[in-house]
Amino acid sequence: MAGGDKRWKVLVLGNVRAEGLDILRDIAELTVLPEPVSATDTLACIADADAVLHKTGRIDAQMMSRQARLRIIARHGVGLDELDLDSIRRAGVPVSTTPGANSNAVAEATVGMALNVLRHLPRGEAMIKRDRAWKRESLMGRELGRAVVGIVGFGQIGRLAARCFAVFGARVIVTDIDLEAVADSPWPAVGLEELLRTSDIISLHCPLTPETRHLIDRERLRLVKPDAIVVNTARGALVDEDALVDAVTAGRLAGAALDVYDREPPDFGSPLFACDNIFTTPHVAAMTIQAQTAMAVQAASEIRRVLVDGLPPTSNVLA
Repeated sequence: MAGGDKRWKVLVLGNVRAEGLDILRDIAELTVLPEPVSATDTLACIADADAVLHKTGRIDAQMMSRQARLRIIARHGVGLDELDLDSIRRAGVPVSTTPGANSNAVAEATVGMALNVLRHLPRGEAMIKRDRAWKRESLMGRELGRAVVGIVGFGQIGRLAARCFAVFGARVIVTDIDLEAVADSPWPAVGLEELLRTSDIISLHCPLTPETRHLIDRERLRLVKPDAIVVNTARGALVDEDALVDAVTAGRLAGAALDVYDREPPDFGSPLFACDNIFTTPHVAAMTIQAQTAMAVQAASEIRRVLVDGLPPTSNVLA
């Protein structure tokens, strides 16, 4: 197809960096729905879309029944929990992802969040800026280099996070539902229960599936040491938030660091956000210029590959 012939229509769900959109502008008419993306707007726009560049927002069975010509859904990221995969599979639409594009950003953020909790850094800032106080003894922390870090989920991000923690001198142990994933681990591979009992820091890096939903629940939180912390930069629903709050407030868990939530945006009236020992951020672990650019470019390139070159995506997670 000659450049400039915009015979294609691409629906963009979410705020995607210009570097990605520029790859598509000369070959497609773009409809961009900014965040927060509503289901109503998606339903209204998906009917004549040839491709969807999906950063955020649900794609469900109703939307798939409305579309007539989708040739690809290109994920801006790797998580699939906002996609009704059964409906998409029945429609025969491939789904691509951007593996590795945000791995370094999330791994770095994971370590930063752990340090915030171990050293009570947010409370220290609030002490100075909000309370105008100087009570250093109340902020006695612990060193990362003397911690046992349990990595739950040993994919690309889990491996990078393990490496980052190890640089500080932490003793790393790993686990994964897929035993093959840990077969080549340079760190000891253990069962989940042993990891929970042993770790000072429990860092979650697994995908959200029916098997991993509320992986960290009341029963498993009873296994952890009272001075342990939980860090979640993966998917919010991996953690039973009510059980986590109860464990922290009861002193059965020292604290937590959460970048993701069961529902996003979350209910800000939740006791989760009133607990001093739970450090929270608004799903920003992958929010670096480098990661956002890489995801946008990879997703847009997949769309161009399918629409312009007539090739299958480099990876189809539904294949």
